[in-house]
Amino acid sequence: MGNFIELVFHRFFLGMIATAYFWLLTLAGRCGFGIAPASATIMRLFAEHGYSYRAYGFKRHGLFIRAIFVKSNLSFYTFMGLDLILIYGLYLMIQLPHQTIIHLAATFLNIFLVALVFLAYTVSLKLQVYFDLSYQNTLKLAFIGIFMSLSAVAKVLLGSVLLAIIGFLCASPHHFCRDWYVAFLY
Repeated sequence: MGNFIELVFHRFFLGMIATAYFWLLTLAGRCGFGIAPASATIMRLFAEHGYSYRAYGFKRHGLFIRAIFVKSNLSFYTFMGLDLILIYGLYLMIQLPHQTIIHLAATFLNIFLVALVFLAYTVSLKLQVYFDLSYQNTLKLAFIGIFMSLSAVAKVLLGSVLLAIIGFLCASPHHFCRDWYVAFLY
């Protein structure tokens, strides 16, 4: 039982360290241009050190973030731009006055494509960490890599959806988390 509690606390502590590094690196990259390199750096830290939180540090990885700054931002904003275009198309499709079954099918196809582009970005992030590929090859392999392990894709998609739901519920001051927090205090 003691080993299990120690393992849980080490994992939570690692999550806190990774979150702090992510936000510090994001702020160092001037927020908008720091998200992608910070994500790649955190992925690289985990790829090199795993769950050993003592090995995480800024000294060796400051050079890595400089080396991947342009490449990771180019990949991130390509996928983000494509996703935003698809989401805007979804918004316009919902606004059409006379919906038919074809519109419904196109709407679900659009939602599926938005999820696919998100998953392609997660694969491209992993490819950037493990391999030194050109931009075009990263894009090609990212879209192919989605279909390599469907169980891993399902886990990433399920985890992202759950985090988005929790974030949405906790963002509103009159929702789920505030009520639980107030009930916990009293």
